[in-house]
Amino acid sequence: MNLFSNLVMGFSILTDPMVIVYSLIGVVCGVIIGALPGLGPSVGIAVLLPMCYGLNAVGALCMLCGIYYGAMYGGSITAILINTPGDSAAIMTTLDGYPLARKGQAGKALGMSCLASVIGGTISIVLFMALAPVISNFATTFGPSEYFALMVLGLTSIAGMTGKSPAKGFLAAFLGLFIAGIGIDLVFGTTKFVFGNVNLYSGIDFVPVAMGLFGIAEIVCNYEDSDIKIDKENLKLRKLLPTKQEWKLSLPHIGRGTVLGFIVGMLPGAGATIASFLSYDMAKRTSKRGDEFGSGVLEGVAAPECANNAASMGAMVPMLTLGVPGSGATAIMMGALMMLGISPGPSFFTKNAEVAWGLVASMYLGNIILVCIGLGALSLFVRILRVKTTTLNALIFAFILMGAYALENSMFTVGVTLFFGVLGYFLKKVNVPAAPMVLALVLGALTETNLRQALIIDNNNFLAVLLHPISSVIIVIALLLAFGTPIKSWITTRFRKKTA
Repeated sequence: MNLFSNLVMGFSILTDPMVIVYSLIGVVCGVIIGALPGLGPSVGIAVLLPMCYGLNAVGALCMLCGIYYGAMYGGSITAILINTPGDSAAIMTTLDGYPLARKGQAGKALGMSCLASVIGGTISIVLFMALAPVISNFATTFGPSEYFALMVLGLTSIAGMTGKSPAKGFLAAFLGLFIAGIGIDLVFGTTKFVFGNVNLYSGIDFVPVAMGLFGIAEIVCNYEDSDIKIDKENLKLRKLLPTKQEWKLSLPHIGRGTVLGFIVGMLPGAGATIASFLSYDMAKRTSKRGDEFGSGVLEGVAAPECANNAASMGAMVPMLTLGVPGSGATAIMMGALMMLGISPGPSFFTKNAEVAWGLVASMYLGNIILVCIGLGALSLFVRILRVKTTTLNALIFAFILMGAYALENSMFTVGVTLFFGVLGYFLKKVNVPAAPMVLALVLGALTETNLRQALIIDNNNFLAVLLHPISSVIIVIALLLAFGTPIKSWITTRFRKKTA
């Protein structure tokens, strides 16, 4: 009853029209920023933070949260339409979203992306209200050993992205791990693979790598391939919505991906990118059409999209209840809260009840706004593809380079993006998948850092690192996922030979 009364109090705050306006502004700006390659929610919140000056706490938080989950959906727009993820969390959406667009089903893919994001976000709000205090305390038990095990679990999903040639997929993963090792060693302070170039001291960020491998490489290939077909009939609302059969296939993955994304989002440093990787891999392993993933199936869009939106909600849990940001975006939001004179922490929901529950209520409102904008403007998004190919490619190329420069205000980052664009083109020509490289790049540095920290804590005893209760359970799950299918195939083959 207390939960219900608190929620009623939160919705009563939404009777203020300006709060609704702030939520609308946040979601619209978030969708636009998320669709621009190289920006994403962190940059969007940072750029629009000055708009919060002079606003009350509820209005400011509503707008910032709107930017956050609006950007999570916005990243899928360019991922599906032009194979250029708006941010790293949308990388997995390209694997099936873009093939669907090439089949003339761009509207259907965007519709599923929007609906999966909203469903994942809405369920996560319910989980946020009911489980935030309990789960946030559990999340604090994660140390370097547990994070190392979680990163290993994430790396096992590479096996599901290798396509028809595992050797080429693992080659791409090893390249990603090598790139992840470039920079200054965080433990000893020595340099690795920088070759005397000071620009490499901070390592290579995955954003320019992703923009080059997916965006620029696709632009070059577009000059050699046919245009994406668009049928006016497919832009009608009834054609944008999934059929009963498609819902039947996708809903189980949305449910599992939402829970997984919410839990991963709560772990500081994990975030929406890892959540989307894990959700896509889990969907591919459990789907009846797992062998068709990567060729254009709606479940391949639904799974990562619900997970990254759920992760954005999950990241709010440690930030609000413990004062520990779960992602870069929530770190900026935490700064905005402190700027407004509010300190996140265990007493946030008691000392600032109106702000807290007004924020929760605004999340429901934001998801309603998101589905209205997403479905209402889908035909406009898809019409982007009607622009002449040469003009569209030039605009995309310009946005990618501007996004790369805006990351660090450095031409070196632009050069890195161009380099990986050329590399991505040659990888496409020899049928080497790019996704394993990006996944290994994202997880490689985190895996190494957490392992070394864990070894320092456990006196360089690797076995002790693996025998932590939580980490040992995660490692066992990772081993089952990595070797379960080959072992099952081997046992099945042996059994058939004996019975034959």
